[in-house]
Amino acid sequence: MCAVYKRTLAQSLLWYASVICTGAVLYILSVMHVKTLLILAIIVVGGRPLVRTVLIQGSDAFSPTYLLPLTYTLYALGPLMASMEYEDNVIIYYLLLQLLGLLAMRCGLHTAIKQKSDRSVYAAIESLRGSSGTLFVLTFMILLFLSSVSLVTIFNAFGGLIGYIETGYGGDFFLILREAKVFGAGIEWWLLGAAMVLFYGIKQRRRLLLLLGVVLFGLMAGIVLMTGRRSQLLFSILFGFVLFHYGYRRLPTSLVIAGILLGIIAAQYFALARFFLSEGLIYALSQVWPSVKANPYLLAPWASNEFRMPAASLLELLEYGGPGLLLGRSYIAALGGPFPLVARLIGQVSFDVNVWRLTTFYPSIYEAGGGLGFSPVAEAYLNFGVIGVFFHMFLFGYTIGRMYNRLRKKPTWSSLLLFAGSLPVFMLDGMRLTSASFAWKWIRIYLMPWIIFVVLKKLISERSRTLPKSESTWKK
Repeated sequence: MCAVYKRTLAQSLLWYASVICTGAVLYILSVMHVKTLLILAIIVVGGRPLVRTVLIQGSDAFSPTYLLPLTYTLYALGPLMASMEYEDNVIIYYLLLQLLGLLAMRCGLHTAIKQKSDRSVYAAIESLRGSSGTLFVLTFMILLFLSSVSLVTIFNAFGGLIGYIETGYGGDFFLILREAKVFGAGIEWWLLGAAMVLFYGIKQRRRLLLLLGVVLFGLMAGIVLMTGRRSQLLFSILFGFVLFHYGYRRLPTSLVIAGILLGIIAAQYFALARFFLSEGLIYALSQVWPSVKANPYLLAPWASNEFRMPAASLLELLEYGGPGLLLGRSYIAALGGPFPLVARLIGQVSFDVNVWRLTTFYPSIYEAGGGLGFSPVAEAYLNFGVIGVFFHMFLFGYTIGRMYNRLRKKPTWSSLLLFAGSLPVFMLDGMRLTSASFAWKWIRIYLMPWIIFVVLKKLISERSRTLPKSESTWKK
C-alpha cells in the first residue's frame, strides 16, 4: 500500500511539474517577439552540439557535427548585432531562412556520419600511429618546393618581400594579385608544409624535424602577421591540430573548445591592432590594449566585419531585391573555378553574386579591390529560392560529414589529409564566401597536400606493379 501511494504521489508531482513547465513556456512564448524566438532557436540549435561535446565524456571535439553549427550561428546572428535598420518582417524572414539552413546542414551532417559514437577516433589514432608515412614525407617535401617556386612569383609581383609586407591586407593587395602573373598559393602552401613537418617531427620523435618545422612555420607566420592577414595563419594552425589529433594523440575536448574561443578572440584583437602595423607589430599590439581593457566588447565576434558583413548580403537581398532567380548560374563558376583554363571559359555564362552585391551596394569598395564576403544561404536563395537553401546547406554538411566518416571508418594518411585540409575551409570560409570562391580556396590551396599525396600514391602504385616484389619496397 505504501509503495502504491509513493508511486501515485511521484506521478502526481511529475504531472504538476509538467503542467507548470508547460504553462511557463507558453507564457514566455506569449510575451516574446517572434524575432526573439527565432534568434533563440538559432542559438539553441547551433549551440547545443557544442554543449554536448563539453558535457559528454569521450566526445570528439573536432567533429564537424559540433564545430560547423557553432560558426554558422556566429555568422548568422552577426548582422543583427551591428544594425537593426531593416524592417521587422525582413529580419524575421532572414532568421527563418538562416534557421532552415542550419537545420539542413545538421541534417546533412547526421545523414553522412553513420556512427553515432565518437570513440572510433581512437581507432584512427592507433592505425595512423603505426604507419610509416613514407608518402607523407614526400608530400610535404614536394609541397614546400612548390611553395618556394610560388613565393618567388608572388614576391616578384610586389617588388620583393618588403613591398609585399608594406602593401598589407587591403584592396591594393588583391588588385596587384589580380593583375600580376603568379603561380599557386605560396604562403598557404608553405604554412601547410611547415605544419606537416612539425607534426611528423612530433610523431616520429625527431628533434631535427621538429626544430625545422618550428623555424619554417615561425618564419612565414611572422611575415603573415606583418602584413596584417589572419586567415592564412588560423587555417594552417587548425590544419596542424587536426593532424595531431587524429594522427598522433587525441586532444582533450576542453582544450580544443578553449583554443577555438581564444583563437576567435585573438583574431579579433589582431584585427584591431593591424591599423597600427605601419609602426611595427609589437607597437600595434600594445596600442590596442587600453581600448580593449576599457571596452571588452571590442573582442566579441560581432565587433568586426568578419562575422557581420557576409550574412548581411541576405538581409540586403530581402530588403532591396536582387537580380531574380539565377537557376544555378552562380554555381557554374564553382564547378570550373578550381581549374584556371576552365574558369576563364565558364566566366562568360556564370553569374558572380559577390560582384553583383559590391557593384550594387558598395561600388567604392569594389573599385578599391576589397570584398565583404557573401552568405551561402543568400546564394542558394538567389538561385533556387527557399528549396535551394535546404539543398545547398544539406549538401554542404553531407560533404564534410562524409570525409569525417571516411577518416573514422578507414583511417589512412589520405583520409587524414583530406579531412584536415577541408575542415578549416568548411568551418570558416564555407559560411562567408560564394561557392566559386569557396571551391577555389578549398581545392587549389588547402587540398593541395591531399592531391599531391594521392598522385604520388598512384604513381608509386603503378611503378610497383612493373617491378618484381623483391624490388618494391614502398609502404603505402
